[in-house]
Amino acid sequence: MANTPKKLSNKEIAWYVVASVIAVVGLVFLVFGIVGDHFPGLYEDNWIAASENAWIKAWSHLGYRWWGLILLGVAALVAIISLTAFAKEGDRDSERALRRQQRLAMAQEKIVDEQPDQITAA
Repeated sequence: MANTPKKLSNKEIAWYVVASVIAVVGLVFLVFGIVGDHFPGLYEDNWIAASENAWIKAWSHLGYRWWGLILLGVAALVAIISLTAFAKEGDRDSERALRRQQRLAMAQEKIVDEQPDQITAA
């Protein structure tokens, strides 16, 4: 059996894109948190820290860094679950194809075994 590359389904691609988008947002939040903490200059000039205090810490009491870590964890979890689910589906398809090949080979052997008996009997 030749190793042919398998085509990804639209559902699989969609889950990978969702995980990637969540991971990118998490990375952006992490970078904002690091840059906001180490921004040179006055606090009034630090727009990252001001935005963090205005909308993230107001309702969750967590900063950009924590939300970045949370989103990266969620993205990793989504990616792992989708990889596992689609790997099982691929294994099931390959096993199904292997069983079919074995059945066809057994049927071919049975046909070959029966043909000489029919020739000698005639």
